[in-house]
Amino acid sequence: MGVLRLSQIVPLLALLLALQAGPAWAETPAEAFRQGYALQEQRRTLEAIAAFNRALQLDPGHGPSHYEIGWSYWLLGEWPQVVQHWEAAEKLKAGPPEFPGYLREARARLAGKGPPVERVPLHTRATGAEPGGGTLTLELVQRFQHYNPAPEDPADIYDENVFSPKSVIFSADGAKAYVNALEGDATLVYDTRALKKRKVIVHRFGPEQAGLFDPQETAAYGAAFRAGRAPPHPNQFTGKPVEGELTHLGRYLWVSYYRRDYDRNGVLPSAVGVVDTRTDELVRVMHTGPIPKFLAASPDGRWLATIHWGDNSVGLIDIGAADAREFRHAGEIVVEQRLPLHLDRTVDRDRYCGYCLRGAVFTADSRHLLVGRMGGGGIAVLDVGRRAYVGTVRGMRPTPRHLLLSPDGGRLYLSSNVSGYVSVYRTADLVEAALAHTPTLAPLREARTGSGTRTIAQSPDGTAIYAAVNRESKLVVLRADTLQPLLEIAADSYPVGLAVSPGGDQVWITSQGVLLHGGNSVSVYRIGHAP
Repeated sequence: MGVLRLSQIVPLLALLLALQAGPAWAETPAEAFRQGYALQEQRRTLEAIAAFNRALQLDPGHGPSHYEIGWSYWLLGEWPQVVQHWEAAEKLKAGPPEFPGYLREARARLAGKGPPVERVPLHTRATGAEPGGGTLTLELVQRFQHYNPAPEDPADIYDENVFSPKSVIFSADGAKAYVNALEGDATLVYDTRALKKRKVIVHRFGPEQAGLFDPQETAAYGAAFRAGRAPPHPNQFTGKPVEGELTHLGRYLWVSYYRRDYDRNGVLPSAVGVVDTRTDELVRVMHTGPIPKFLAASPDGRWLATIHWGDNSVGLIDIGAADAREFRHAGEIVVEQRLPLHLDRTVDRDRYCGYCLRGAVFTADSRHLLVGRMGGGGIAVLDVGRRAYVGTVRGMRPTPRHLLLSPDGGRLYLSSNVSGYVSVYRTADLVEAALAHTPTLAPLREARTGSGTRTIAQSPDGTAIYAAVNRESKLVVLRADTLQPLLEIAADSYPVGLAVSPGGDQVWITSQGVLLHGGNSVSVYRIGHAP
């Protein structure tokens, strides 16, 4: 049987949905539209298109269906259909006040004037010389994507759950990869050997999930929804998963939520979910400060730090117990001063974020926490025992984003997003500089990797550093000791997250996309070594 095209798939789905819905004469355009909208909210794109088309067959002048189906086709990059339906919606005066801007953008992309989009062919390879001799090879062997429902290559898998994938975390044994799909409201669980999706952990909480919350925990760090009064049911929400961190020798996966869905402005406390990796089920949800974009676990197994992009604060959770139900908030540290939050105006929280705290790592002795300040620059040093802000060390390239330690803890690697660099410092030098109130510290080495250098990771043996370069759509590999380039390979547009497997044989990259442009893919590269 040949490969089905989109033009063949959608009518088949429309037929199946019509059979599920009952006789066509019993359905109204409004009912078909509501079904399509619900499917679209669940990221079931092809089924949503089929339902909207059914509404339009019943009423070709149904403006809301023309408008919403345009967004479904937008996800698939089907620009002729987007423009066709949106021009119909424009004539019918459907869509919100900002709709004319969306239509202009769609017309520009139809004319080929939009930002470039990289879709890397499967089996793309790159090679480079290894530090100790031999050859390092990367090959794109599998992809899970939400933009091509009829791929020709069986290794190019259409996966509707891959919606704005933000980060990837390997299980401790490397058998599973967890992908946080930010706008999909889910963590996707993949088998790294069979290269198949095994489960979807949905981050939606209603009355039936009340047992995941501690009823005695009414606030994070003693401040109950300090930016405003709590909503009637604060623990009934959908979470937007951003980053993840493993604790308890890999038993627990912590997933931070950018915000709760009712908090559109990102000014209220968010939350972090705890997944038991033995069952891949959520077993606890805890409050955090606003916008906990990053998580860091201490090497001694005592602390989990939640890094709050929203207000210049860092929270500590005591995770010394073996049972997730016994985890407790253990204090908060403010970097210089808390950012005032305002409920009376809508702001761009990606930019209105004070010091925009992002990447973080504990020192090897767990005494200090180092936090990157994407806004204002520098690395903040916190004293964990005293719950105190020590100071900020500058001297690195602007917009420090992601931090990681070498296997022995002696060196700290840092990515700088806008400036596009990876640099390395002695960890002890950074702590000593903060304690001595030394304002700046030059890196030991640095390397230009490309505009939008985001997540960095290292090989298990610590000899190589991998960097996802967002604006240049590539993966760069550097020697860890010298930061000299080893190789680079193309990645689907706007890569943001990556992880190297514990066995050192795979690197997974998440391509999130920018304003629904590009992205929506998870790419698996095989790492090879040859004499």
